[in-house]
Amino acid sequence: METYRMSTTHTRGHQSAAADGPAVLVAAIDAQTGPLLAVMDWADDEITEASRRHPAQADLLFHAFSLLLPRQIGAGMGTEFVYRGHVRELLQRVAVGEDLRLATATEICLTLAQVSAVTPMHGAGAGLYFRMWLAAFGDHPVRADQPGNERHYEHLYGAQIDELEAELRRKIADPDRQLGHIACDGCHHGRPVSCRFNAADTTP
Repeated sequence: METYRMSTTHTRGHQSAAADGPAVLVAAIDAQTGPLLAVMDWADDEITEASRRHPAQADLLFHAFSLLLPRQIGAGMGTEFVYRGHVRELLQRVAVGEDLRLATATEICLTLAQVSAVTPMHGAGAGLYFRMWLAAFGDHPVRADQPGNERHYEHLYGAQIDELEAELRRKIADPDRQLGHIACDGCHHGRPVSCRFNAADTTP
């Protein structure tokens, strides 16, 4: 009788583990894919907004999606307002034909944040951080007086900040961030569209 009870206990344990297995697997997959899916949604939102601002470039902006994968520069890029600021600047460059390789204000902010964890920033370095933060995340000031501080640094170190910004945009550049050849199959998000990158589209 005792043997039977032990056997039953082990059987139930295996059944429970087997039942929990798929749930554990799904949870693990969700944990890995959830953040990526969120980033994709944010990117789509920003493409939609950029297309409203630049309707003549809507097709080009749609096909710029592959450029919007976040770079691994600190942990902050996974934060929504940080990522959106990065993408917004890139899409603006796409729309007006500017160099996509140069570092964005967001990328400079994340780099300076890493530097400040090791060495306190003063002068032009602090001024650049304020400038880049307001450029990328103007609606998320770190402090209420941040715009005033930024003006103070600009007044004292404006020319040096300009030089440092140009230097960091080059140094932190992503040389692979470029639009290559674009070919469209005539569908955007699974819906038929008239796209200027679809060679088969004869719509005038």
